[in-house]
Order: sequence, then C-alpha cells, then structure tokens
Amino acid sequence: MNVFQLLIPKNDTMYLDDTTSISAAMDKLRTSGYTAVPVIREDGTYAGTVSEGDFLWAFLDGKDENGDGQAMAVKTIMQSNRNPAVKTDVDLTQLFSEALNQNFVPVVDDRNMFIGIVTRKQVIQFLMGHIRTLLHSPS
Repeated sequence: MNVFQLLIPKNDTMYLDDTTSISAAMDKLRTSGYTAVPVIREDGTYAGTVSEGDFLWAFLDGKDENGDGQAMAVKTIMQSNRNPAVKTDVDLTQLFSEALNQNFVPVVDDRNMFIGIVTRKQVIQFLMGHIRTLLHSPS
C-alpha cells in the first residue's frame, strides 16, 4: 500500500492560488463548505493552507485591502507552516500520524509540486476496513 491508493488528485481537490484576492478566496471557501484548503503558488508548488480563522483575523486586523484600496492576496494571510506536505514516498505510519493532527494532508512530488491530498476521512475508512477484515477472519 502507498499514498497513491488514498490520494485525491489535484484535479478533484479544492485549492486556491496564492495570488487570489482575499475576498474571492473567502467566497470560494464559503461556497465549498470547507474550513481550510491548500494554497498553491503560480509555479504549482505547495505554499501552505488557509483557513476560516485566517480570513477572520485578516478581516479583524483590517488586512482585506492594501493601504491603496487594492485587494490583498491569500498569500498575505495564509499559514505556510500549517498542514505540512508529505512526499509521495511517505511511510504510511507517518501519513496516518499527520492525519491525526490535520483534516487533510497535502501531498507533493519530489519537486514540491502539489499533486493532491489525503483526507483524515480516507485514513479512517482505510483503517476501519482493515479492522473489519481482522474481526471477520478466522483465527
């Protein structure tokens, strides 16, 4: 078993570009129903994660616009150290450990290109399947 068997590919994942304006990103997050999403740089590399809380703090701190009235980009409010990405050759034990602490685990290739996510739900479903197999197998 490897990470690819649990991976939701980038094409099927909701993510934001780091240059997306805060207001446009907030609208996308709101309509998606997610509380946090990956943020990708223009070159396709993983930049970090932005959450509802980041938008709230930006609004409260008055960071929704630059001083000149221009909309600020998501990269100015996102947390680059939240939801660290794992590489495609990650040990499943480490992947599962990361999923304990975050709703999704971003996955990148050797060039740090974002290729998708593994959700905590997928990890739990995988483990439940193995538990069922163990419980129903003859001893």
